[in-house]
Order: sequence, then structure tokens, then C-alpha cells
Amino acid sequence: MSNECLLPTAETRRYPDRVLTDRHGFHQWLIGLEGVVELEAGGRGAHVEAGRLVTIASGNEHHYLAPGHNRTLVLDLPVAWCEAAGLGDVTSRRLPSTVRADISALVDARPDVLARRLHALLDVGRTTHAEPRLRLLHLLPEVEADLAAPWRVRDWAVRCHMAEAAFARRFRTLTGASPHAWLIERRLQRACTLMQDTRRPLTEIAQTCGFHDSAHFSRAFRAHYALSPREWRQRRQSADSR
Repeated sequence: MSNECLLPTAETRRYPDRVLTDRHGFHQWLIGLEGVVELEAGGRGAHVEAGRLVTIASGNEHHYLAPGHNRTLVLDLPVAWCEAAGLGDVTSRRLPSTVRADISALVDARPDVLARRLHALLDVGRTTHAEPRLRLLHLLPEVEADLAAPWRVRDWAVRCHMAEAAFARRFRTLTGASPHAWLIERRLQRACTLMQDTRRPLTEIAQTCGFHDSAHFSRAFRAHYALSPREWRQRRQSADSR
């Protein structure tokens, strides 16, 4: 756990597309600007979406994952400063339009300006953020760990206790891709990694990555990279030799 910060800070960050864990000695507020970051703290999940404030208490271990392009305003707030400023327990919430329109002013704010803005944020009420049913922090690593499995969207939806159509819509909102397109892209990425070992047959790689056969693998690969797997591997070998 990192040391307590001395002054409030504001920084715009982009979070990576992998599950990470953190814990720090200051309160942290995250305000979504673009895309989505999924957080889990204390067994509860939240989605940091555009215009939504999600809070993390000092010392609280949390996990996060950003499945697509994202931009988040992160406020690191010293515990002592919050107490002196009278900032109590702040709950996650959807910010009103008047506050959302002014978020950009926080990005490079000085601490004194930041303090006034934070007080304004506290005046938006205490509407809590319901725990999301679609928990990508659990689902996506499980899928990526076994890409050879015959995954179906209906199975993912059942795991999240959602109707298939509702799941597909929410998945696209969070990741920027349909479930099927996301799965194909991850399988192709894994295939590219495996193809760097020139001793591995393409048929074996196709099956390891969840494609029905070599023909299915080749069609999907060509549609995505405009090259056959064999051509891609040959170009990679040629580039490496140079």
C-alpha cells in the first residue's frame, strides 16, 4: 500500500485491458470521461462510465479492468484533508448534467480550485450505484484462460443472470464490440502469439484457440488481417530475420 498523499491531486488516466489489483493510503474518486473501467472493491462491483463517480476508500483493496478505450479522471484525496474539509462518506453516483459539463475543469486544477470543485460534487445527493450484473472482471479472464472452449453468448448471459439480448447490448456498451467479435479477436490475438513458434502446426494452433478447423481459422484470420495465417507467419519470419 502506497504512502498517504499530502495534497489532493487530479489526473486523467487510461486503464489497461487486464485485471490489476491495487491498494493505497488515500481516498480515490474516479469520474468516467470516456469508455468504461470496471472496479471491484469489498466484493462489490461498479462500472466507471462517462459521467459517473465511483469512490474507493483508503486502504480498500480493489481490482480493475478496462476492456476497451477509456479515459478516467482520478482524484487522489488525503484522508486528513478530507476530514479537515468535512468530506464524509461519499457514495458512487451518476453526476447531474451541470457537474458533468464542468468535469474538464478538474483535469489540471490546482489544489485550492480542486477543493472547491469537490465541494460542488458533494451537493449532488446520495444516489447509490447498483451493483452491476455483468461482471467482466470475472467473466473475461475465465474466457481468455480457455479460448478452446465452445463459448456461446447464451452461456455468458446465464452466468450473469441476464437475458441474452440484454447481455449482448450491455457487453457492447462496456467493451465496444459484440460478444462474438470480442471472442474472435481474442482468439486471433492468441493465435498470433502461438504462431511465433514456427514449429507449431497451424492446425494445432487453430484448435488451441477455439476454431473449428483450419479453414475456419484461415477465414477469420484473413478477414481480420487481410492475410492468411501462413502468409502472416512468413512475413513475421522475414521481418525477424532482417
